[in-house]
Parts: sequence; C-alpha cells; structure tokens
Amino acid sequence: MTDSRDTTASNDDMDPRFENLAGYVLGALENDNERDLVEALIESDSEAHAEFSALAEAADMLAMAVPPVAPPAHLKTAIMEMAGKESDPTPVRSTAEIAPVPSPTPLWPAILRSGFATSAVAAVLVIVVAGVLGYQNNQLGNEIESLRAELTAESAVVSSIQNELLATVSESENKVASMKTEMETMETEFGDTTEMVVHQEEMVSELAIVNAALQQALADQSWLNYVAMREEYQVASWLKSTQPNPAKTVVDASGLIAIRYVGNEAVFQAHGLAQPQPSYAYTLWLLGNGAPQPVAQFEVSEIGAATVPFLLPAPFQLYSSVAVTQERVDGVGNDPTGTMVLSADTN
Repeated sequence: MTDSRDTTASNDDMDPRFENLAGYVLGALENDNERDLVEALIESDSEAHAEFSALAEAADMLAMAVPPVAPPAHLKTAIMEMAGKESDPTPVRSTAEIAPVPSPTPLWPAILRSGFATSAVAAVLVIVVAGVLGYQNNQLGNEIESLRAELTAESAVVSSIQNELLATVSESENKVASMKTEMETMETEFGDTTEMVVHQEEMVSELAIVNAALQQALADQSWLNYVAMREEYQVASWLKSTQPNPAKTVVDASGLIAIRYVGNEAVFQAHGLAQPQPSYAYTLWLLGNGAPQPVAQFEVSEIGAATVPFLLPAPFQLYSSVAVTQERVDGVGNDPTGTMVLSADTN
C-alpha cells in the first residue's frame, strides 16, 4: 500500500535545526552565514552531529553506487550545434527595446532550504543505500555460491586423491607382505642348504679319514704280500713319518725294510710320500755304524709309493737307525742335510 501521509505534516515534525543539514552535505548552501550556522550546530549539538554523519555516509555510498555512464553518441553533435547557433549574429537592439528580465532565483538551494527537500533527500539516500546494500548482498551471494561450487569440486578432487593414496598404500602393503613371505622362504631354504653343506663337509672329512685308513691298510697288506711271496725276506724295520700332520687329511707316510739274511740283499718300500722339491730326490740312509751310508736314491709315483732294492754294506743289525731325507739329485754328501721325512730305530 502507498503511504498517504502528508509530506507537509512530516516536514512539520522534523527538527527545524536540521533543515539545512542535507544541503550542507550536498554543498548546496550558497549563503556563507547559513554554512557557518550549520557548522556551528554540528560542532555544538551531538544529535546534529550524528545526523550529519549519517547523511554524509549515505551521500558517500550514493556516489559509489552510481555506475559511470558513457555519454550518448549524439551528445557531442548536439552541443556543437548549440554552440553554432549561439555564435550566429543577432540584430542589435537598443537598450530601450530590451525589457528588463528579472534574474532567476536559484531553484536548488531554495528547495534544499525547505523542510520538504531535507526529507526527500533523506528518503532518497535511504532508498539508494538500500539498493546498494541489496546489490552488494546479491554480489556477495553470487561469490559465495561460486566459492561453494569451487569447494565442492576441490572436495571431489581431494576425495579422488585420497582414494588413489589408499589404493597405493594397500598395494604397497600387499607387496611388502609378499616380499616378507618370500624372504622368510629364502631364509628357510638358505638355512636348509647351509645345514646340508655342513653335513656334506662332515661326510667328506669322514670319508677322507676312512679312505686314508683304507689306503694304509692296503699299503700294509701289499708289503705283507710282497714279503710272503719272497719267503726268504723278513721285515727288519718299519719307518714312520717325521712330518707333523695335525689335520690328518692324508695318510701319514710310512715305509719298511725287508732283508734277506742269506746274503746282503734288501728291499725298501715306501708309500704316502709327497713329491720332492724340484731338483731333489729321496735318499735312504743307514746310520750308526760309522759314517752315515746313503744306500739308495729314489723317486716316488703319483700316489707317493716306491719299491727300491739295495745292497747292505754291512749286516743290518750293526746299524742303529735308518732315515729317508730329500737330497739334491746332482750329488749326495757324506751326511744327510735335507729334510728328513721317514725314520726308525733298527734295535
């Protein structure tokens, strides 16, 4: 419904002190005395000062709310035409012919000085402020809706990234679990393989000892068989190794001397000897009957065995011991100087 209240009545209700405030705010007061009075009122009266502040703020918002409008294209043409008409010469009339024209009273200051102008300006300011606030609220609402849409899109992207991260983490955990299982299986297999290797090494070591013992038995049996075939020979001495063999991975070297008591024939048999050094050979010595007697120099086979017949320089019982050393092949001295590998006492 349209408000039918009389504007004159509303103007009558307005405080007469404030009738020039709107004109002062808009810069429409041309009288210096009126401007001075309004300024004095604003400084001395708190209500007048509050009313002035409200009107000034509304005027500022009105200035910001009005968008700039480009002048119409025909405005320049019209102004130029009007300027041309004013420049046309007009007939000069005498002063008597020109009727005196009363100077027009400025309408705007008069209107503003009236109470109706003050109320109208205040109403216009309220309407403009309401429009500005509505426009700003509308713009703010649009911006909020745009931000909500962007936030929804970003939330969807974040959710997608979270799902991808969860899938990646799950896949990584599955791979780690699979690798852990494979490593445990490999560790178990490695442990089994290590135990098997250790067992095989133990078996090889045991087999080496057994093989060495068998070789020893076979060698001893061959000596005995040889002596048995030659009944006229008897074993006179068993020679043992003088070289340390803590590992016992090979059979200790050994040997024997069989003699024939009818005559001076003798036989030396050895086994388990290592190959001599280059330019060296094994030498059998008879010791204890005067100067040492080198009775035979010999080499060994690939398995370290040798059978050497020799002649006794004197009856065997006259010697206290026998020995085997490594001596140079280019000559044997009067005394054993090389490394002794076998020895035995004859008594």
